[in-house]
Amino acid sequence: MKRVCRCLLGIVLLASCGSKQPQIDRTREGGVEVIINHVEPYRIKGQPSTFSLEKVFSIDMERADLAEAGMGSAGEWDADNEGNVYIVGFKNRENFIYRFDRGGRPTGSFGRRGQGPGEIQWPFLGGVSETGEISLDDYGQKFIVYDLNGVLLREVRLKRWALHIDALKNGKFLTYGFRPELSSGGSYVDALTLCDSEFADLKILDRYENTMDNSRQVPYFMWRVSGDRIFITNQARGYEIWVYDLDGNLLRKIRKEYRRVKVTEEIKDAILGPDYRKSGIPQNKYFLDPLPPLNQFFADDEGRIFVMTYEPGPSPGEYVWDIFNPDGVFVGRKALNISWAGLYYGPRYTFVKKGHLYCHQEKESGFNELVVYKMIWK
Repeated sequence: MKRVCRCLLGIVLLASCGSKQPQIDRTREGGVEVIINHVEPYRIKGQPSTFSLEKVFSIDMERADLAEAGMGSAGEWDADNEGNVYIVGFKNRENFIYRFDRGGRPTGSFGRRGQGPGEIQWPFLGGVSETGEISLDDYGQKFIVYDLNGVLLREVRLKRWALHIDALKNGKFLTYGFRPELSSGGSYVDALTLCDSEFADLKILDRYENTMDNSRQVPYFMWRVSGDRIFITNQARGYEIWVYDLDGNLLRKIRKEYRRVKVTEEIKDAILGPDYRKSGIPQNKYFLDPLPPLNQFFADDEGRIFVMTYEPGPSPGEYVWDIFNPDGVFVGRKALNISWAGLYYGPRYTFVKKGHLYCHQEKESGFNELVVYKMIWK
């Protein structure tokens, strides 16, 4: 009888150990929750930690019909609720914005080049809202909003220069631009500022200091807006993501330990281009060594965060991305072949909407291919 009881007790203990969830390291700083993640991911039972990709469609920038239509390049892009995509290209002939259906077929263009009402000189895409409004910042001079058919809804002349504007769903704006009153000496400061509906300042959420050292590997400063959250990374803080609500309240800090990566020839090619060696100019000054902890990041509709590290994946062109759950816990890793952000604040080149990954991928010819994948979590 005693032997039976011992066996039953052992089974119960094993079952309880097997169902035990990991203890997440948390602390608080100034009343703000801090999630501390380590090099290896937490394993949380019942929660997916990785995904596979199923290709839905792609838009090849070498296509002859796109060139004939006047589309010369593909830059920032976004998708509406139906899966139609809107692509901004700086080299387009007449219109800056081209619309494609959810099969990758072109269905029109708008945003004519010029200085009149609804016309654009140098656009930065704010995004496509849930209500079907496409917002653009025309090189800091004006804020423009179109409907999904390219009809001008409103246009606002900006009182202060802003390089990029995100229209938040609570009616406020997130602006990014040069702030001379914060700059001094041999550096200048850009600020990410929360503004009211009239573009009046409410609060500076973060700032980026540029020392103008002519480095091609610009220190990272990036943000993303997803749902009711604002996510910010700043190289001055290392591998750390700050999470705000849409009213500018700091809710959480997400930290992670990381493996240091030395600069490689493949990374030099990705940043400087494969022909940089022909110049004969020493390139070491262009790179930090070891490299920064991350290259870019994005967030999905559910609040997951995906961070591109410099760790190489198993196949050429792949790099490892860290995956964080909506609570800021590091839960998995995934190797992906996605074109690099290119600019320090990370324009909208890679994003997730309604369970689909939208990304740029560079072809062997050097042209970009814009690819849409369905994400299958497991």
